[in-house]
Amino acid sequence: MFVKGTITLSKGFQTWKAMVHANEEKMRKIGFRIVYAGTPADDGSQLTVIMQFDSPEALDHFKNDAELTRERVEAGVVMETSMMTPMTEQSFMNFPA
Repeated sequence: MFVKGTITLSKGFQTWKAMVHANEEKMRKIGFRIVYAGTPADDGSQLTVIMQFDSPEALDHFKNDAELTRERVEAGVVMETSMMTPMTEQSFMNFPA
């Protein structure tokens, strides 16, 4: 399942990106990967991320992992701004392959 996230970053993209790379193994164990992550050219604090989860349970595990949440906050994620929107796979396209 694909999920679109929009999040405000208080410490910028590079700090968030370093946290993601440091948690690669945890992400694999939970069962998700980042398909895309980026910020507008004129605002490094507004992150858009597309994630692919192996299952709805993997998404729940991600949302409820206290240690990962703590690390995200330390990397500048403003949790109160986090919006997670499940996407339909019937409306997803990655082109050209």
